[in-house]
Amino acid sequence: MTKYLEESTDTVRSKRNIGKLIIIATYLIIYAIAMILFWCVADGSDAMGNSLLIFYFVLPITTFVLSILISINDYWGKWKWLSTVIFGVMYTLAEYATFKFANTFAFGNFHSLSLTLWLIGAIISLTGLGIGTLVRKHTRKKRMKCTNP
Repeated sequence: MTKYLEESTDTVRSKRNIGKLIIIATYLIIYAIAMILFWCVADGSDAMGNSLLIFYFVLPITTFVLSILISINDYWGKWKWLSTVIFGVMYTLAEYATFKFANTFAFGNFHSLSLTLWLIGAIISLTGLGIGTLVRKHTRKKRMKCTNP
């Protein structure tokens, strides 16, 4: 019995670690594709459409959905709230790595990082974490009602 519990605990821990890895890899792959599209695929006439698609749809939706999944699965425990800072920084760096860097490269103007963009990314993530927490607590209450008649 003890051996079975150890094996099942290891299996659960392994699945949780794989889930965490999938979350991180998904975000980084989508982020990298967005940067590659900006620098390699889009030309000057496509830059505005590309930025609208990336900054107003792809990255915010990805941040929101992954934040919900982080919270529902309670990845990283109380440390999951730190992901709001990380998502905020990544959102800011996306704009800096595209338009700000292109402007600096073209005209020699140096631009500082935007606190506003960090706040937008953090709020999107915080909203997703909040919704995920509510869903997790609601499903936990539902399960407890089912098991305790």
